[in-house]
Amino acid sequence: MGSYSAILSDGSEYVREGLVEKWQRWVILIVLLVIQAFTICIIPLFNGYLVRIYGSTSNDAPNIDDYKRLFVDGWKLNIVTILYMIPAVIVGVVLGLLSIAPIMAAVLGRGRIDEILGFIAGSIGLVVTGLIFAIITLIMYMAFVHFSRSGKIIDAFSVGEITKKIGDGIGWASYVFMWVIIWIISMILCVIIMGLNVIPPLGVTVGIVLTPLWAVFIAKVTRNVYDNKL
Repeated sequence: MGSYSAILSDGSEYVREGLVEKWQRWVILIVLLVIQAFTICIIPLFNGYLVRIYGSTSNDAPNIDDYKRLFVDGWKLNIVTILYMIPAVIVGVVLGLLSIAPIMAAVLGRGRIDEILGFIAGSIGLVVTGLIFAIITLIMYMAFVHFSRSGKIIDAFSVGEITKKIGDGIGWASYVFMWVIIWIISMILCVIIMGLNVIPPLGVTVGIVLTPLWAVFIAKVTRNVYDNKL
């Protein structure tokens, strides 16, 4: 198994060859993304294309055709995402409330020591919530590949098989570090786009144009990890 840097490099090359050099496909994906955004994922054709990437084993980006299939697959991805996020949201709300409670109690009590202990307890709760969200997200992306290969939504929840793919392949340490890099890049891109919003149409336009490239990159990188490639 190659390093995470090789996996990221391969993802970049995939985007360059499949979308940048074949810009017509990129333009179509932008249109599908806009449709998906305006319909609040009710017409998830863009997600359907991502499923096509997750499910493929080819080094070439798939063509955009069979829109009925894209629609169905897009909804499968929607369902898997929602089902994964439900427990994450529940845990987040519960821990969030438990985190806020000691802080509020400390503030209302106006005791210096109680206030410090309250903020410490609250901070720990927020950190735990963030970790749970992160772990679920890491597994969920691999689940996208797992169910895309079979086409069965139920396979997205074969957590044992999914985690084994990570452990036997790139390894959890490298997998987490790779995602840390991806998240950092994501944050930088978000800051840049938000900065461009000083000229209202510019930030939104850049975001829409870059999102297909970034989403396809993530899909290919995740697939490489799943396939123990490189």
